[in-house]
Amino acid sequence: MRPVNKGAIPKNADGSDKNFTDYKQAKDDLRTRLGSFCSYCEMNIDNQPDIEHISPKSKKPELEKEWNNFLVACKSCNIIKDNNNEDRDGFVFPDTHNTAFLYNYSILGVSVKDNLPNDVKILATATFNLVQLNRKLDTSSRTDDRALARLHAWDKAQDALKDFLELLPVTSTPEKKHALVNLAANTCNGFFSLWIQIFKDYPEVKKAILENVRGTAIECYDESFNPKENLRRSDS
Repeated sequence: MRPVNKGAIPKNADGSDKNFTDYKQAKDDLRTRLGSFCSYCEMNIDNQPDIEHISPKSKKPELEKEWNNFLVACKSCNIIKDNNNEDRDGFVFPDTHNTAFLYNYSILGVSVKDNLPNDVKILATATFNLVQLNRKLDTSSRTDDRALARLHAWDKAQDALKDFLELLPVTSTPEKKHALVNLAANTCNGFFSLWIQIFKDYPEVKKAILENVRGTAIECYDESFNPKENLRRSDS
């Protein structure tokens, strides 16, 4: 789960804080800050992103129009999450925690990592269940859209790694290597944590992937661009 920085409340042209009279007015600002990617599953949702209320507006109506309560979500994560949490307590969220190291990605799907400290694992599992991050079938018994898209991303990333490894030995100049790194990174268009895991041995590619997408909390990664294993962000 990509940790994100959506920044402070957006400003009006005169420098004053925006006052959203309808939460839907924040959609363009959220996409500008975070890109059109689900904050939970990381799927590309360029066509129809939802504004997700971290604390459900039915339970915390006073936060319905508050910037700090917004994330971008796909319809699946947003509908599943619904109002099943009271607030932020008991969960991890990608705008306040380092969520980069909590989950494992494979061709089989997503899972909570086994080697987490118990208190961290409890929180990571709660969020995992809140959005049913590894759901296989939707309510109509069809394959979950997120699972299909993630499997496609897995195949795409594996192909990108294969091409990268085939071309790397024949890149004779730093300029050609830089172009090759960017080519691999630019192929990524969502499911960033999966790509980071597949390119785990190539920090240049991981760096380019993380820097290519708006809003990534780079402070949650070390000098080799591996996720830091600390739930608390280093700048907190």
